[in-house]
Amino acid sequence: MVSLDDLEALRKIDEHGMLDFYMRWPEAIREALEMAEALDIPDELRTGEITIRYGRPELLAVAGMGGSIIGGDILSDVLWDELDVPIQVCRGYGLPAWVGPGALVVVVSYSGNTEETLVAFHEALRRGCMVIAITSGGYLAKLCTRTGVPLLSVPGGRATRMSFPYLFFPLLVFLERFELARGLRQRAERAAELLSSMAKELGPERPVGENEAKKLALELVGTVPLVYGFKWLRSVAYRLKTQFNENSKIPSFSNWFPAMNHHEIVGWEAGEAFLKVFSALLLRSRGEPPEIRRRIELTKEMALDKASKILEIWAKGSSKLEEAISALYIGDMVSIYLALTRGVDPYRTKSIEALKAGMAELRVAERVEKAVGELI
Repeated sequence: MVSLDDLEALRKIDEHGMLDFYMRWPEAIREALEMAEALDIPDELRTGEITIRYGRPELLAVAGMGGSIIGGDILSDVLWDELDVPIQVCRGYGLPAWVGPGALVVVVSYSGNTEETLVAFHEALRRGCMVIAITSGGYLAKLCTRTGVPLLSVPGGRATRMSFPYLFFPLLVFLERFELARGLRQRAERAAELLSSMAKELGPERPVGENEAKKLALELVGTVPLVYGFKWLRSVAYRLKTQFNENSKIPSFSNWFPAMNHHEIVGWEAGEAFLKVFSALLLRSRGEPPEIRRRIELTKEMALDKASKILEIWAKGSSKLEEAISALYIGDMVSIYLALTRGVDPYRTKSIEALKAGMAELRVAERVEKAVGELI
């Protein structure tokens, strides 16, 4: 294994600078907030025969795939008891039937070439939804230029999952601009401040003995992480599962309390030898409801004790947003360190790149571009 305190060795493996960019996340959050506030959103958009009127939405739909869409899930979990309109996260080709002219549809594709998201963009435009796009370029940027749809153009050239600040925090600004929520900008600023201090604590210069992320990464070596969250940390658990997949290049799975107590807990009745390959990583909060805390502790005693290890990430901050972002940040850093200590480049995702190349033969993006042209 590579020593996580050997900075020269880490940077040689991390040739795309993922660690360095994560140290700049606080600045990226502030930049993303300013960009979203400066975006010109018209009262009315006429494109071809279509007229779109931007007003207070009856529904927020966030459409995308992979690392581009996880922000929609986290937004829904953090604000589920605050907003008086539903948040619909839309993965896959197209949109649900109930997403119509009264919906604000934020279409997110970091590359701008995600074919499922391009199909959703076309469908939102066809239905007269209030459409906003977030992308670094590609076909999506081209379609926005052609149709006049408001486009938040974010910095490109990185892996989608690295660019979470640019893909998530604008959603908070849009909620305020469309009068769906208040005070989110202030909460986002506090989250950026929190990450500023956390970056120093989790950065590569901080040795293993004083670095929570490095310690957790070393504990996870040789195991399959099962990540468990709850309520406002539910989607963060899924984010960590995907980061172990993409960054660490290992299998990983996620679930949440109390749902796992109604099915997955029974799987832990398997033989101890079978279960020792798994490690349990629990996302915790000092603001856990008492019934959730009781469930977690009972599950640790009754089931998870058969795992190779039980590990915990305790969220930081004074709001659900801060807790979600802090837990996500720690988990992302753990996944990167886990890759590096195994000598694995956390950036490359060869399987995804190969699959996209194979799907390109269907020319979905070109077909959507033609369909949008016919629409307007």
